[in-house]
Amino acid sequence: MWLSRLLAGLVTLLVAIAAIGSLAVLVLNALAPTTIAVLALVIVALVAMSAVGARSRRWLSNPYW
Repeated sequence: MWLSRLLAGLVTLLVAIAAIGSLAVLVLNALAPTTIAVLALVIVALVAMSAVGARSRRWLSNPYW
């Protein structure tokens, strides 16, 4: 049980770092043609964080989802 929590925390941390990096690239390349690709990376990162969070009962019990 503790191993799965540790792995979920590690994955969440890595995805958060990737999302922050993607947002930084987005800001730096706001007018560049690669903006769409960066936006796609941000969306993928958000979906991945949501999938990791879906394992939580509290997340699943949220009425707004």
